[in-house]
Amino acid sequence: MQTRKTAAALALPALLLAGCSLADVQAAVLPAENTATIETAPTAAPQSLTVYASASLAPAARAYADAQGVALTETDDAGAADLLLVDHASGGSLLDVTSDTLLAAAAARADITDNANTLPLGRSLYGYWASKDALTALLGDDAVTALQGATWDEWSDFVETLSAWLAAPKAAVVTLSGQDYTLPETKPDAVKATGVFAQPADRAAGYSAAILAADGTYTADALTGPLNGVYSAVALEWDNMADSEANAVFRRAKLTDLLAEYGSDACQGMVLVPFKCNFDESDLTTEEYNLDGLLDYPVLADVGCIAINAGTSADGLKAAKSAALWLYSNGEGEDALTETLGVITPWNTASDATALGAMQVEQAGIGILPGTALDAATADALTANELALQGSESRTKAERTAFVKAALAALGAGETAE
Repeated sequence: MQTRKTAAALALPALLLAGCSLADVQAAVLPAENTATIETAPTAAPQSLTVYASASLAPAARAYADAQGVALTETDDAGAADLLLVDHASGGSLLDVTSDTLLAAAAARADITDNANTLPLGRSLYGYWASKDALTALLGDDAVTALQGATWDEWSDFVETLSAWLAAPKAAVVTLSGQDYTLPETKPDAVKATGVFAQPADRAAGYSAAILAADGTYTADALTGPLNGVYSAVALEWDNMADSEANAVFRRAKLTDLLAEYGSDACQGMVLVPFKCNFDESDLTTEEYNLDGLLDYPVLADVGCIAINAGTSADGLKAAKSAALWLYSNGEGEDALTETLGVITPWNTASDATALGAMQVEQAGIGILPGTALDAATADALTANELALQGSESRTKAERTAFVKAALAALGAGETAE
């Protein structure tokens, strides 16, 4: 199948939303005449580029260096880098991309016009990824659909039943989406796992549904209920954790995380189940999202951004701008985003050249939850708070209260609603 760029229209059906436009998910679908203002990045002169990049985004920098003959140095020191490709925006001396003529034109393609020191890299599906063959062997041909539509009680019961089954296989009945399914008497060849969950590759994107449930209101009144729901989901993971990624059925991650870690070919048999949290109707202050939508739809998460170190050398600044322009305005650069990284671009194109890419495009058309962009400090604090639950011998009210309090602090939530 030949690579085809397709506009990924983001559909949000009535089940999920009421009266929500594409602007609500920041889908920058610009008229064709706007894209003509983007100046194509010229072939780079022989140069070097020092990059600070997260594991999931580094492949884009490598694709640029390979295509343009640039000597690439990857560094763990953000301050020493010319170009930064990071999962979450952070502080530091970063170039205002809207103040530079060429970069401002590129920023406009992502609908950014002023006071911005980053360029978004796109969005990617987030949730629990699993082998379709393994789920089918466990539950039958409609396993994925059944798991996607499961309630919290059904999902948590399934996880606990599956954990016991993996330790000692025997026929066991589980209910998903209101229908009964029977786990097989013996472990099928397609199921290699010994535990239910692997350590998540990304934890911060899991808070998007809770923030939507709170109607984007960052107060204790609005967020306490949804964050209690996140606690239940994270505790369920820790209590049913496999001893390694290779021995797990599910892994919470963005598609970009999987592609970077395992490679495109190894990921083609993967399917997605939403990250389900224990939300109750009383937790919702939003009028746009209902409980079914928050449980049954995956998040289309922000994958990160491009930033340029304003304090780098003149040559480093030139090299960093060239790389940013290549990703935003060159055909090979767009391939690096849509195919190598596997994202839906900020200007809303995607690749359906693989089964997994086509699935992402299809899901974007069916319905998604818009991801919430978090800065690095917030993402790190939320991650540390989840890691603190590891190894707990019992789940207590005090632990739950401490988790919610720390998550509220990480999100900058006030004590009362305005």
